[in-house]
Amino acid sequence: MKVFLTGHKGYVGNVMTDSLLKENFDVLGCDLEYYPQGFIKRNFKEVPSLKKDIRDVSGEDLKGCDAVIHLAGLSNDPLGEINPRITEEVNFRATVNLAENAKKAGVGRFIFSSSCSTYGVNSDFVDEYSNLEPLTAYAKSKVNSEKELLKLKDDTFCPVMLRNATVYGLSQSQRLDLVVNNLTCSAYTTGKVELLSDGTSWRPLLHIEDMASAFIKCLKADEDKVSGEIFNVGSTDENYKVKDIAELVEETVPESKVTFSSKASKDARSYRVNFDKIKNNLHYKTKWKLKDGIKQFYDAIKDKEFTEKEFRDKNFYRVAYLKWLVQENKIQL
Repeated sequence: MKVFLTGHKGYVGNVMTDSLLKENFDVLGCDLEYYPQGFIKRNFKEVPSLKKDIRDVSGEDLKGCDAVIHLAGLSNDPLGEINPRITEEVNFRATVNLAENAKKAGVGRFIFSSSCSTYGVNSDFVDEYSNLEPLTAYAKSKVNSEKELLKLKDDTFCPVMLRNATVYGLSQSQRLDLVVNNLTCSAYTTGKVELLSDGTSWRPLLHIEDMASAFIKCLKADEDKVSGEIFNVGSTDENYKVKDIAELVEETVPESKVTFSSKASKDARSYRVNFDKIKNNLHYKTKWKLKDGIKQFYDAIKDKEFTEKEFRDKNFYRVAYLKWLVQENKIQL
């Protein structure tokens, strides 16, 4: 099976590429290659790729592919708020256009990377049938994309929506603006597990390797099990309050202590998510527990002798790096 993978040089995309190759899929990547690489070693060779904006991908580019895994886009809530108009254009309109072109090109399966942030603020456990309360341009773009993609379902085209929990873990294109990665790196380089919020918000968490395995599970599944379906991706017992994440980091990283930033405030986004559907319907199960993932990340940055200067570097923060690219006239938004 040949997979067209958008965002293959991104944080998740690098790991997804290696995971697909390990399972003997053929991969054609598509990425503008904005972000730095090389944080960890690749397990596999580079794949054929297009250096192209997803807004410009044509049906011709997709010919010969059996499936699309669509990861590319403005990749988190703060990044989406830089320019909500561009967020809608890239994350929503380009997504729908990509799917329509894929369908016309004879691609049979389209797996869309959505997000549990679509649930916004919910005090109770939410599942795939719960009301959506998107708070940001990023989350709204995911909700709108899901609606339009599901309309494309027919006997020849199988759209699948995967609402991923908050991801963490190691990648060739590393991010430190994700809560687990950020707190662990802060603990090691500064001795402080510094919370930027009051820590009371809930987050479902998902190791990056487990995220990749969910997409592969959907590639391999019988069409009648996944076509037109929405799945939350994660594990129900991996929902944590942010302050509980911080305490696990404190336990793992020697001589670190939980602290609160002077600017700490309540995070409006808070959601606990039920993941029974993907477990029951596809027999999907995560392999990583949070404590083990924190230890893996800590061991990696310790082996690299990672410094506080590196921890603060724009290379690991999507908003800061994108703003730098704009300031240097390397890209336009």
